[in-house]
Amino acid sequence: MDCEIDHSTPLAKIVGSGHSCRMKILVRVLPVLLLLAAPAANASELLPSMAALAAKVAPAVVSIAAMAPAPKNPPLDGGSGKDRASVFHPTADTPGDAASTVVPPPKTVESLGSGFVFDPSGYILTNNHVVNGANNVTVTFPDGTVYPAIIAGRDEDADLAVLKVDAGHPLPFLRFGDSAKLRVGDWVLAVGNPFGMSNTNTAGIVSALHRQIGDTKFDDFIQTDAAINKGNSGGPLFNLKGQVIGVNSAIYAPNGTSDGIGFSIPSAMAEPVAEALAHSGKMTRGWLGVGTEEVTPQIQAALRLPNARGVLVGAVFQNSPATSVLRPGDVITALGGLKIANSRALVIRTAEYQAGQSVEVDFIRNGTARQAQLVIAVPPPAQDESIAERQTPPPVPVTLSAYGLGLAGKPAANGVSITSATGPAAKAGIVAGNVIRQVNGIVVITAQDVRKQVEALGADPAVFLITGAMQDGSNPGPRWVPVKPAK
Repeated sequence: MDCEIDHSTPLAKIVGSGHSCRMKILVRVLPVLLLLAAPAANASELLPSMAALAAKVAPAVVSIAAMAPAPKNPPLDGGSGKDRASVFHPTADTPGDAASTVVPPPKTVESLGSGFVFDPSGYILTNNHVVNGANNVTVTFPDGTVYPAIIAGRDEDADLAVLKVDAGHPLPFLRFGDSAKLRVGDWVLAVGNPFGMSNTNTAGIVSALHRQIGDTKFDDFIQTDAAINKGNSGGPLFNLKGQVIGVNSAIYAPNGTSDGIGFSIPSAMAEPVAEALAHSGKMTRGWLGVGTEEVTPQIQAALRLPNARGVLVGAVFQNSPATSVLRPGDVITALGGLKIANSRALVIRTAEYQAGQSVEVDFIRNGTARQAQLVIAVPPPAQDESIAERQTPPPVPVTLSAYGLGLAGKPAANGVSITSATGPAAKAGIVAGNVIRQVNGIVVITAQDVRKQVEALGADPAVFLITGAMQDGSNPGPRWVPVKPAK
């Protein structure tokens, strides 16, 4: 039995009106009911509570205030940070009216940022751009305790800095996790000091990995949609175990605030830098000593590689860590257990090691997978490999006393300039400012050329092709002027 449904008819009346109509309604309504009910049943699995995690990590996350002298020529945007490359705002941690009107001259700029304790003796990691140029840094803990801090070390290449506070007792601290184990879609928690609001927690997922935005020398960012704003710089990004897997550093902010795209420095880069800055005040990155190129499909086919991942070794530098270990034609596939996809990945992975550390390198040679140990070394000083131009002494002035001529060392555009004319030269009508173009029919370019030609004449007169004004100020154009040298 078919029927036509009037949508103004109550559902109860339709269901009771006939078998065929009842089945059609149930088929169309039941999935809607199931969709509405399903999320409620699985909400605890899809959206885990982060309350315990937030409470656990909170004591070690700090707010940072860094004071620096105000620039003599403040930016026209009032310190909004829009002078930074495009719409990425890692430096936008200063208030809009950054040049304070309260602090007496010299005025100062206050940068508000975040950080976290990674060593109980008082070492705190943050972004370099939070404290760069600061002459006064204070750190505030969630319980309100304020400590003055010193900058123990800065690494501009990775945009990281380590502060040191003296609390007089061990401080709560956080441990680093393994950012290499992150997957797109993993839950993360960001904690920091956005807009000066300390201990602010925001959650999201890992949106992407290995992002390059042109912010640091070793861009390899974790992208997250956890809300990150001005003041979050230097704060930690946590996995669900409460481990720091990133340092929040930049946001995509065309409107100056979070648009759901934030960037964090992976712990794989942050941890070794933090340890190096805490112990030695600087990060001395390692060097492998190889020149590499990408593995193209053609190279893959020629070397019979299983895929195009890895980098082809094109050269091995003498007395480098790779000497006697790698050869041209090898394909590096992993460093320190982490896969290498391309040349940039090899540069970044190498930069995560300090000079002197031993690291395992995986490579393919003649179709066979191999492993070897390398000791990362300090890179050699940069050398200028360009061919140096032959250095010639600067031209010097020449005086021809027998002719009463002073000649400029620097050549003129069309000959040799006369700087003084006395004696025989003056009697012949030559004046300072004239230019000698030829001597006895020989073209001259430098003062030394003129000297050479007149000395060859001995006591005979020299005939100069002269340009320029005469003694009376008139200028007849080029003219030949004979001058007999004085005895």
